[in-house]
Amino acid sequence: MQVSKKLIAVLVTTAVGAAIGAALGYGPLIKYKSVGVIHVEMTTGEYKRIAELASDAETLREFASVVPPKDVTGYDREKLVRSVVTSDWQTPVPKISKIDSRELPDLIIQMEQERSRQRQRQRDNPDQEQEDKIVVPTSYLGVRLAALGPTPTEAAAIANWLGSYFKDIATREAVRDQVYRWSAQSQEFSERAAERALQFEFAIEQAKVRAAALKRVVAEYPEAARREGSQVVQLRRENEKFISPLAQLVGAESEIIDYQAKLKALDREQQQQAFFRTMLSDVQSSIASAASGADSVVKLSAVLAAHAKNAKTDAEREKAAALSADISHIVARFQSQAQFLAKPSIPGRPEMPTPPLVSFAFAVLFGLVGAAFFWRREVVRFISSGSFRKD
Repeated sequence: MQVSKKLIAVLVTTAVGAAIGAALGYGPLIKYKSVGVIHVEMTTGEYKRIAELASDAETLREFASVVPPKDVTGYDREKLVRSVVTSDWQTPVPKISKIDSRELPDLIIQMEQERSRQRQRQRDNPDQEQEDKIVVPTSYLGVRLAALGPTPTEAAAIANWLGSYFKDIATREAVRDQVYRWSAQSQEFSERAAERALQFEFAIEQAKVRAAALKRVVAEYPEAARREGSQVVQLRRENEKFISPLAQLVGAESEIIDYQAKLKALDREQQQQAFFRTMLSDVQSSIASAASGADSVVKLSAVLAAHAKNAKTDAEREKAAALSADISHIVARFQSQAQFLAKPSIPGRPEMPTPPLVSFAFAVLFGLVGAAFFWRREVVRFISSGSFRKD
């Protein structure tokens, strides 16, 4: 074949390669990336648990079967699951990044962390004393979600769907963890209730004995019972002071009242835990049979409402209301309040490799292959001569 014809053939193969590359680059190989940030405040432990569960292929497949993504043409569940599981689709957004920690003074960071802790305490337990509650501060403001799609709109649709998926998984994990803590608290209370009751009864008996002894002492000194009498007596030894028998008597009787109140509160809590144990098996079954986080909330709420109707005492009704409030808090935190701070963007350009780059790469590849094929004899002769000279 003449040289000109070979050149034309190589140019043709190069053009064919460019056409094939363009077809692939603008077809199945083209990918658009959409990124969004969803606001979900979490601790480090919470995020790790949720992230591990959300990255599981079977969990993702189960959610996709219940809630398929919208606005995705030619939807293939298995293909979507593979593309999500094999990609880095979620990254946490820390409250204070490494750059912030280098630029901001330590005092400002500590003040911000303390304010976060106070807001967390007020949100979780508005009626409880703050010093009685130890709260682990939240470390992350939310999660950055990234999705790939064949078109800009489909990439944004998949990113929105991943946001719903993450919220659902977070809800499911929070409900499961809440039920586990209910069960653990009930078990721990059952093991310690009898011991606490005996301790309170013993303390009451000791306080009664002390009060009786103090009454005998006060009876021997009637002038100490006058209201204007000093209840703090000063000795002539190194200015030491001690509380008078009458003041100690008042304290002992107050102690008796306090322990009796604690004993009644313990009895009330025993009634509440006994009421909870009657519904524990139904609660666990509802969680095990749920197909998604939203489904677990619906089924668990139905179980709690059904058992609340059977509550006979104020203690049981209070327990039912407390359980429902815990679930409402989870729903508000991971569903109502969890919204996109930055909605998934509609990308304007595809990800690398871009279609022109793919077309160019295929053109070069086909051109080299064509040249090697049409000049194969010359190539073989050149290689043979080169090897001969080397020998």
